[in-house]
Amino acid sequence: MKRKAMQLLFLVLGVCYQLKAQLPNEVITDKISINSTDSGIFGFSLMNTNYMRNTEYFSPIEEGRTLFGYQLQPKFTYQPAPNVKIEAGTLIRHDFGGNNPFTEVLPTFSIKAKKNNMEMIFGTLEGALSHGILEPMLDINSVINNRIENGFQFKVESQKRFLDIWINWENFIQPNEFDKERFTAGIHSKRTWKIAEKSSLTPYFQLMASHQGGQIDTDTIDPFMMQFNAAFGLKVSKQLNDRKSVYADIAYLLYNETSDSKIYPQKTGNGFMANAGVKQGATDFIFSYWNGTDFIAPRGTNFYQSKGNVDASYYEKNRQLLFFRIIHNKALFKSPITASARFEPVYDLNNEILDFSYSLYLVYRGDFKFHKKH
Repeated sequence: MKRKAMQLLFLVLGVCYQLKAQLPNEVITDKISINSTDSGIFGFSLMNTNYMRNTEYFSPIEEGRTLFGYQLQPKFTYQPAPNVKIEAGTLIRHDFGGNNPFTEVLPTFSIKAKKNNMEMIFGTLEGALSHGILEPMLDINSVINNRIENGFQFKVESQKRFLDIWINWENFIQPNEFDKERFTAGIHSKRTWKIAEKSSLTPYFQLMASHQGGQIDTDTIDPFMMQFNAAFGLKVSKQLNDRKSVYADIAYLLYNETSDSKIYPQKTGNGFMANAGVKQGATDFIFSYWNGTDFIAPRGTNFYQSKGNVDASYYEKNRQLLFFRIIHNKALFKSPITASARFEPVYDLNNEILDFSYSLYLVYRGDFKFHKKH
């Protein structure tokens, strides 16, 4: 079985021309838009994300669970200048069947300034899956469980270049508090070159740093921790026609703990990830292969990691996974509602376990303008 799976993977890699580092998650990402003609205008925006994600996992690394509910993000907006926008609102999350009316209610506030291709955001960030970080380093469920990030973000976006530098401050503490401050900082940089007709080459670099510590706390139980994950990747792309493209993606990932917490058996690890697939219209068919050794990512998707979250003492030195993904993203009936449906079987090569997950997201985005200052 292992030999056949590997032969199939390399066959797909051999016939694909395009590389795609991030899965097609555009439907469930966040973006603060600025239109220079809206200077002086007040507005209101509403984003509604309905989700049903079920993971049928029977692995000692991660047990299956179901996330089923909705998020509401109402925001009042104002552009005091052509290149500055202010947003203030809230995120409301409700999981169906919960004991409380709402699972989560969080305030949001953002100031975004833009000049040419450069953007700066202070407050609530364009976070979670919007960073475009690989799944082993950033949890695919973060769009549901940890969508709101607060801190600072600097971005550069153009057809050829993408740069995202951010810091997400996750836990603030007061002096003498029995707790630790926690934050995550990250970088995602990529540059695209055209190499042939309708073909491109894109090298990329990703880095995430996770910190737990502080100097003003009284917590003597939780250790000081500083952990890093990095990815060096390369992608190529080939557009076959208006509706069809093929792609492939390879990346080498690293894990390193520079502190001395002694929480995990190893302080360093690595991983290799490859994606290859075909996009036909609104549907992607993707093969993904993961091989990780002593790989740990504090903000990553659990299923890829060596440490178990079912049993904290369980540890797999090597993880080898083979995914087949079908992802369909489509706007519904020419409306502002977009659907993303996913079916993702995965075979654990080492443990010979076949698991799968399926997801459905329905997203509504509405923007309304109230008044223009004269």
